Amino acid sequence: MVVLIADDHALFRYGIALALEGLYGKDVTILQASTAEETRRIAHETSTLDLILLDLMMPGLNGIAELKKFIETLPPVPVVIVSGSRQRATIRSAIEAGARGYVLKSSNGEILKHVLPLVLSGELYVPAQAVATEDSGQEFEPGASPLDEAGDFNPDFRSLTPRETQVLKLLTLGYSNKEIARSLGMLEGTVKVHVKSIMKKLGVNNRTQAAIAANRSFSRQGLSGAA
Repeated sequence: MVVLIADDHALFRYGIALALEGLYGKDVTILQASTAEETRRIAHETSTLDLILLDLMMPGLNGIAELKKFIETLPPVPVVIVSGSRQRATIRSAIEAGARGYVLKSSNGEILKHVLPLVLSGELYVPAQAVATEDSGQEFEPGASPLDEAGDFNPDFRSLTPRETQVLKLLTLGYSNKEIARSLGMLEGTVKVHVKSIMKKLGVNNRTQAAIAANRSFSRQGLSGAA
């Protein structure tokens, strides 16, 4: 796996590189860039590139307003934003601009173990605990974003079986189906069935919506201590 870390802070790039090497060892090749132009050049020159971990603020890239245009200049490689911003509007705008994931800089390096396989398999990763925060005071409007929530969204968590609740808890942590299966001693195919059932019962369209709803409602529904 070839990963390009694009951030203008050398110490941060070093930390991410260490985390990736700790997770993947010799199976990962790490490239680094400190400007938008350098990121673009390396991306086009590296035909084996699998993923770009991109900061929103660096020379040549001035935040979320320029992200869509910048991503359009890159090869068709998944881009995951790595940012300190928890703002709902920023997260949504990043996904709408073409990013396949959004990771908080405050996250533990272990989160990459869950994020990278999901994104590389074509799925979307968003930190549900960040999206679920209410301090920004901004709600999503209905539309085509993978993060959209219906205005009358009121999932019935009590309809979930105990096993589905366990699966949903791991889903909110960003676990892939394979990791959930390993953690709970299940077959991956069985996990897929549970995930499909969870989404149907909660009335959501994707894993991200399910995770967002769970983070908002677990404590309110009394499921935080469920086995």
